[in-house]
Order: sequence, then structure tokens, then C-alpha cells
Amino acid sequence: MRTLAALCAFIWAAIAAPAAAQSVDLAEASAVRVALIADTFRGRYLVGTGSGFVVAPNLVVTNAHVVAPQRQYQGITIAVVPPQGSGLRTARIVRYSPTNDLALLRFDGESPPALSISQIAPRAGDAIVALGYPDMDDIDRPAVELVRPTAPSRSSGSIASLRDRAPTGDPIPTINHEAVISSGSSGGPLLDQCGRVIGVNTWHARGRDTLEGRGVATRAEQLVQFLSDAGVPPSVTDRRCLSAVEVAQAERDAAVAAAQAQNRALEAKLERAESLMRTTLIAVAAGGAALIALIGGGLGYLLLRRRPRSPPPSEPHAQTPYEQTPRARPPSRMTLVIGGAALAAILVVLAIIFVLGPLRSPPEAPPALGARDAGVQTCAVDRSQTQTEDAVDDTSFSIDANACVNGRTQYAADNAGVLRRILLSPQQQTLDVLSFNPRSGDFRRERYALDKSTLPQATEAADDAPAPSGCAPHADARSRAETARQVARRNAALSAFVQGEPQERVVWRCRREP
Repeated sequence: MRTLAALCAFIWAAIAAPAAAQSVDLAEASAVRVALIADTFRGRYLVGTGSGFVVAPNLVVTNAHVVAPQRQYQGITIAVVPPQGSGLRTARIVRYSPTNDLALLRFDGESPPALSISQIAPRAGDAIVALGYPDMDDIDRPAVELVRPTAPSRSSGSIASLRDRAPTGDPIPTINHEAVISSGSSGGPLLDQCGRVIGVNTWHARGRDTLEGRGVATRAEQLVQFLSDAGVPPSVTDRRCLSAVEVAQAERDAAVAAAQAQNRALEAKLERAESLMRTTLIAVAAGGAALIALIGGGLGYLLLRRRPRSPPPSEPHAQTPYEQTPRARPPSRMTLVIGGAALAAILVVLAIIFVLGPLRSPPEAPPALGARDAGVQTCAVDRSQTQTEDAVDDTSFSIDANACVNGRTQYAADNAGVLRRILLSPQQQTLDVLSFNPRSGDFRRERYALDKSTLPQATEAADDAPAPSGCAPHADARSRAETARQVARRNAALSAFVQGEPQERVVWRCRREP
């Protein structure tokens, strides 16, 4: 089974590896060239180009400095040239913000699909892709070719740093990256590996001494605010871009969750089938007992009708004192038959009840702790094993033989005899794994972080495996065993989301008070 799982993971990783590239390929259809055309008495001339991308149907974002000449000089027309289609399309400015160096253009005709904007905060080292129409790709090309549909240029790299100011000194949050861009790239999208917009390429900076180049992009948060101010609802996503390994892990987790859901559904079906079988057997037993009693009564009735009557005495005679004493009459045949039938019916019912006993009430689970382990545990922090930034003190707790801690928190034993309780905190997006090993006396609290894509799956798994938040120390043994089983099912459902090393770990060494 492990070999099969590893093979499936390898195959999925091979399939998922080009997924990011395919997403960037799809994003290329939404990157456009922005052209400025001057109408003069001598004809039409291309006076400047830049880049842009579709953010909503027939709406394109570019840099404000790309279209600034149209606001400064008469006779200049703005055109948008998608990478596919019939060619340039006239556009007009509907929103202009020199503060953020962003502009919103509207054009007519068929529109490429809008790009999705990521709301995940970028991090230094993240891989990125820049799309656009840099002038270095169009050297010595005639203007007539620049207004024809052409696929955008693509360059890749990683995020070098994050800054709160633009190269101009303006307070604009920016992304400094290593993708190669140049004049003409302005206004083009900066993408993550999943093809979502994380910034707008705006500047190209060079070091004063080293002349090392950096692309500088306005962050997506500025773009979202700009579009909101313009009354345009952008397509945004808060899902993190997963690597091929992470995608494979997510698929494995989903497969585990699906298998657990199938197991729970199968258990429910088996319980219903068992209940139906018990009902059927009881009905058969009752019917069999009634049939035996009916047959016995009928036979007794027939025998009674066929019984010969005693002839009357031929002549009277005097009774002696001995004959005047009444004698006990033997039981009739009918009484014997009916009694035997009733006894047989009772035996049949008792046999069925004996057979159904294990099905009706499963054997009670043995205590989780022995008498010498239950009681008050005094615990000291093991600083060498503890990894947390919070202040941690020594502690103590009581635990009974049924693994009820402090009379309010039920634990469940795993196959190794370790008592566990896994707690989900949707507000903090964490899983806390609490465990107590009665043999070694170790008590641990390990905290695992959940990302925004995993939290809904963990919440759904917890909802599918409900368990009481507390325990009932004074309930009967059967109720306590059922509570422990519910906690064990919930632990199993949530354990699929315990991945990697814990974010925090606290270890206590405990001993039972005498």
C-alpha cells in the first residue's frame, strides 16, 4: 500500500509540475500592448508604447506615465492591442492616478479574460514572471508591426526585496524583483507562478556603482484600492500559490479525507444493516414462538376431542370411608401439550436473545488507564524539549481511569496507548495536539499552523466527526466508552491535517502524586 501511495504521489508530482507554467500561459492572453498614436496632417504616427492587462471586461490597467502624453497634447489617440484578434482597438482613460502611477482604460469590442489578483502578501524569494512588451524585443521593427497582435514577452526571476517607497521617493509599496524588464514593460503584470497578479511593473532601477538592474512593481494592494475607487470589482483570490510538491500533498490529504468520509458512510450503513438484522431476528423469534404455541394448542385440542369417556357405574354401592377421600387427578394431555409448547417457545426466545446479545450491546471498552496511573499528575516543564515564545510554567492535572482530564476534557487512547485530544481553532487557524503517555509520564502540547486552503477542509472533517467538548465522569460505563470512541474518531479525522514540524511544542515531565 505504501509503495502504491508513493507511486501515485510521484505521478501526481509529474503531472502537477507544469501546472504553474500552464497558468502563466493562460495569463498571456490577457496582457496587451498600449499604443499612443498621433494624428497629424502628414498622417498617423506611433509616438509611444507600453503594456497593460485586462482586469474586467473591456477594462485595462496600465501606468499613468504611459498614457500621460494623451492628456498633455491634442491629437493623440490611445489604442489597445490584444495578443490575439483583429488588431488595435481605440481606448479612452476612465481613471487616472499619478499618485500611484496607475490608469484605467476602456475599449470596445471583444475582450480577453480578466486576470485574477492575488491578495496573498508577497515574500522575498518567491518566484515571479513578468509579462509585457519591452522595447528591447522590438528594436528596428516598423511601427506597423507594433500595432498587430503579438504575444507578450515573458521573463522570470524571484522577488529580491519589498520596499515601502518607489524609486521616485513616493510612498508607494513596491516589489523589487529580478525579472528583466525595460522601457515598454511599464504597466505590464507581475505574476506569481500560478498566473495571478501580484504587482504592476512600473520602474526599472539600476545601482549607482554596480549598474545592477532591478524591476520595480507597484504592489497588488495598491491596484485593488485603485480599482475599488474606480467602482470596478476586481477578480481577487486569497488562495496561496502552491508548488508542485504542495499540490501533491494537498491531493493526498484530500484523498485521505475522502477515504475517511467513505469509511464513516460505510460504518453508518453497517450500523443500519445490523439494526435491521436485529429487528428481523427478533420478529422471526416472536413469530416462531407464536407458531409453536399455536401448533401445541391445536394438537392438545385434537387429543382432547379424541379422548374416550369413562362408562357410568352399573349399580350404586355404598362408599367406604377410604373411597370418600378425594384423590389428586393427573394432569390432562392438553395441559401437558400446551405447557410443552410454551416451554419450547420460551427456549427459542431465550436462544435468540443469547445470540443477539453481542449485537445489541457491544462489549464495554476496558479502562484507558490502570489504577496506578490514574490520579493527580504533577508536571514540570522540560525546557530542553520546549519550543515556544510564550511563557510556560509547571502544571498539574487529574485524570481518571477513563481518560477524563480535570473532569471536563475527554482523551482517547491510540494504538500505542498514548492518550490524545486534537483541538481545532478556526480563529487562530491552528491544530493543537494534546497527548499524555502514562508509561513515560510525558505530557505534550504541539501546535500546527493551517493555511487558508487547508482550514476549510479541516473544519469540514471536524464537523463530520462530532465529539463532545467535555466528558461525563459520572455517567455509566457504556456512555463513557461511547464518548471516548467519538473523541477517537475526531482525532483520526483531524490527524490527516497534522503535517510537518509543529509551530510550537511544550513538553512537561509528569509524575503521579501518591
